Amino acid sequence: MLSRALKGHFATAIHRMLRPVVRHLIAQGITHPALIQMLKAIYVEVAETEFALPFKRQTDSRLALITGLNRKEITRLRQTRKSLTATVAMEDNLVTHVIGRWMAGPPYAAPDGTPRRLPYEGDRPGGASFARLVKDLSVDIPVRSVLDELLRAGTVALLPGGDVELRQETHVPTDDAVAKLTLLATDPAEVFCTIMHNLEHPDAPRLQRKVVYDNIGADALAEIRAATGRTGEEFIRRANALLAEHDRDRHPHAAGGRRMRVVLGTYYFEEAAAPTPPVPPDKRKGPPGRIRRPR
Repeated sequence: MLSRALKGHFATAIHRMLRPVVRHLIAQGITHPALIQMLKAIYVEVAETEFALPFKRQTDSRLALITGLNRKEITRLRQTRKSLTATVAMEDNLVTHVIGRWMAGPPYAAPDGTPRRLPYEGDRPGGASFARLVKDLSVDIPVRSVLDELLRAGTVALLPGGDVELRQETHVPTDDAVAKLTLLATDPAEVFCTIMHNLEHPDAPRLQRKVVYDNIGADALAEIRAATGRTGEEFIRRANALLAEHDRDRHPHAAGGRRMRVVLGTYYFEEAAAPTPPVPPDKRKGPPGRIRRPR
């Protein structure tokens, strides 16, 4: 838990973080009363599941104490609660599985994760092929159906010689708004939890880095976007190869222990910088080396 001195700073940070959220809520027609009802339900759900006492059941009185809601509201919410996550599927679909396995290193990629062109069906038994990749995933779907879906999504290309080439190393749905909203349900929460972990556990920090410049000319943005896209793809390629080495589904003899979910991500953001406030005349400095004398 944060110290009393830091709680005010925490509240200020949350206020700033919520501004873009509220802006988009208003733009999408989600009103303040609707958000309040959602927050009440989330408060009760989190308090009940993550702040339970080990020696007694969660009562309405205790939930009211730690959430600030009255007991009547607690009772109503517990009786009518529906899981808010039921309609949000994890970003776990066929396309992402294929890309991840393809870039996880040999035999489908180079050791650094650079994907190789694959024959649809290999000539050598046990050799790398698209068909073998799909079978490695243990999905109960015909190989040709998987290829058709990847072709439809623009993820792969079928070359004239019959090889299959990976064209998109990341899968961001272009025509599926529901799939994009799934990322909204997972990615911001993961970043937030990482920052909070680093605040609460400074002795065991997790990766949290970014680069910021606030005086970039707009004419350079097209070049920067293209370059950062290439840099991000290289990072994700290497990250995928790294994590794949420790994936026990693919490497049964990898390190043991409790099953954990690990995420490495990167993002690009741009916005208009706040204008530099004008300097009052009495604060302006003269040219270097010149002494300004009062008149």
